[in-house]
Amino acid sequence: MKNRLLSMLALMCVMTACTQADNKTTPEPSSNPVISVVDLPETQAPIAQPEFETTWALTSTDGYGVLDSTFSKIKIIMNSPGTEIFGVQTYHEGLPLIQGITYHLSFDLSSTMERPVEVFIMNVDNSAIEFNQMLTATENGSHYEFDIQIQGNTSWNGRLAFNTGAPTAETTYDYHEVTISNLIFQEASNGPTEPNIKINQTGYLPNSQKKVVFPFDQGDCFQVIDVNTNTVVYTAPILRKLYNESTKETTFYGDFSDFTTPGRYRLQSQLNGTSFEFEIQDNLYHSLLDQTVKMLSLQRCGAELTEDWAGAFAHAQCHTQTATLYGTDQELDVSGGWHDAGDYGRYVPTGAKAVIDLMLAYQINPDLFTDTIGIPESGNGIADILDEARVELEWLLKMQNGWGGVYDKVVTAQFPDFIKPDQDTAPLYVMQEMTTSAGDFVGAMALAYSVFKDVDADFAQRCLDAAKLSWDYLQSATLSVYTNPEGFSAGQYSDDNDTDERYLASAALYAATGEQKYLDSVKSIFQASADQLTGVQWKTMGSYGTYLMLKLSDVQNTDAAFYQQLLSKLISDAEHVLNATSNDGYFVSLYSAYAWGSNADIANNGMLLALANDIRANINYANSSADHLHYLLGRNSLNISFVTNTGTLSPQHLHHRPASAAKALLPGALVGGPDSALEDPITQSMFNGETAPAKCYVDDAESYSTNEVAIYWNSPLVALISAVEKAN
Repeated sequence: MKNRLLSMLALMCVMTACTQADNKTTPEPSSNPVISVVDLPETQAPIAQPEFETTWALTSTDGYGVLDSTFSKIKIIMNSPGTEIFGVQTYHEGLPLIQGITYHLSFDLSSTMERPVEVFIMNVDNSAIEFNQMLTATENGSHYEFDIQIQGNTSWNGRLAFNTGAPTAETTYDYHEVTISNLIFQEASNGPTEPNIKINQTGYLPNSQKKVVFPFDQGDCFQVIDVNTNTVVYTAPILRKLYNESTKETTFYGDFSDFTTPGRYRLQSQLNGTSFEFEIQDNLYHSLLDQTVKMLSLQRCGAELTEDWAGAFAHAQCHTQTATLYGTDQELDVSGGWHDAGDYGRYVPTGAKAVIDLMLAYQINPDLFTDTIGIPESGNGIADILDEARVELEWLLKMQNGWGGVYDKVVTAQFPDFIKPDQDTAPLYVMQEMTTSAGDFVGAMALAYSVFKDVDADFAQRCLDAAKLSWDYLQSATLSVYTNPEGFSAGQYSDDNDTDERYLASAALYAATGEQKYLDSVKSIFQASADQLTGVQWKTMGSYGTYLMLKLSDVQNTDAAFYQQLLSKLISDAEHVLNATSNDGYFVSLYSAYAWGSNADIANNGMLLALANDIRANINYANSSADHLHYLLGRNSLNISFVTNTGTLSPQHLHHRPASAAKALLPGALVGGPDSALEDPITQSMFNGETAPAKCYVDDAESYSTNEVAIYWNSPLVALISAVEKAN
């Protein structure tokens, strides 16, 4: 036996040898490039999955065998056994073997003729055998289970192998088949590592697509386990080997969409993989949706937040003093609205984007939203999401001046310390009017008319009148570009192109009124600048305008050619996002461009796909939109749900002044996520240029470039959840 093991070890050796955070400057997202208007074919069939390919290997030395595996069975066709047991070997390398840890190995073994089969586990790095057992395979088959504690050094290149050659030189076998099935190799209960199969930690809707990601080779199949009974309820293949540049991983994925039974589950892979627990349920995201909307409520400015509904985030009225129009002695009442992010500034571009998202979320799926999320207006007969949108709309109205110009922001000269909102009493300043802010304002106000006209006609008319005034102002106003005055460190949100904002403004007003002059403006801008009209971000608002136009039946009925151009544009933008997911191991669309607010980029891209799907139903858009939500809720390389209080593992230490002052966790908040530019001292101390872009994230209150929250990051998440629920 000793000589045989030494020979086997020798053979194994031969085989093995063969921006700064506080200025909120957001980089241009590569996910929204300039795109020409093209006519794309309609695609309804779901994108095909790749064919299964086994990750097990077979080597024959003096024997001859052929590997013929399905995802759940390893079948070795034995043509000639050779003269030694390891003359035909089926094996899998790359298993982590951690010193002192016990692993559990179980499998079923059978053969079309009775014969010995050897199983062994080896540390390939030093050729040390950790486990070796000779078994008997019979036609009826046997089930085997072993607990194996690793005695040698830790290795990340362990080998699990089955030898099916001849046990002696004198042994002869006729043609036969050896089958190994139901194989599972897992850490036992003393394992030190957290789950490594990446899932949506909240879970999946019963009839939705359900994909999971394996960040390394975990064998050929995975199982769905009912956590209440600890029984296997579904088995599926592991598919598609792909090197993922953004995570620097070789990933695989699995799909258990066919399994629809409600319940609570976990996953385990064939080789050393487990997942967090998750649910399959109808209406699964309703509680999450309420939390993500209420996060905005807890950002309210100018009002008292009482403990009965705000809990630890209760505070007295804040920022109610008049503000000075910068460069003048004019005082303005600009109280109200939402604090923008982890500080107390308020900004028209981001506020308008956020409130547009809320109103679209409501329009896409109005029956989803309740009047019971627990804000002061709950129970008034109006969906709470509209009550919350009105809070910001009322503030935006205060930012309009008498001739239709719209001021850009309300800030203090410097960011405050980590104090409660009502303790921030520094002088407030209103910054100059901006054409981009005016365009955003018109878009929000005109959409508000369409949304609120059957809820509160007087308020809706106020919004429409304000939108018309600012649109008129824009007809003679030229582009104004803002930079912070010397001595100010407030968020800048600079935008040197107002074409998309003007387009949105005209589209929203045409949708609200049907007046020809607004349609003429939409056509003029679109024909001249279609390549600039992509995006649903605060800086790139064009896709909002295109979507609003496509929702109008009269455009399709009266000008079919222009409607087709609009449709082609939106579909082109959606196809670009969809194409970006094809080479991403986590099915999202950022390539390797993980910039400040990358999670918002992902939410926005998912939202854009959802808008396209709402216009022209496409199963690939619906599935990919949901994929972006799954990433945010845990199916990412960091194995973390990026939304607080959601899933098993989620952020605990936000860069958020009210949370730090209250020593509490803001619920339902989407954090900014990985930022490969390393734009704060914490990330600079922890990562470098060699770190995978999608892993440049740290759950630390000082990491303002990765762990801050913002209203315009939560708002596309709200819209995305709304659309995913509707699509399923």
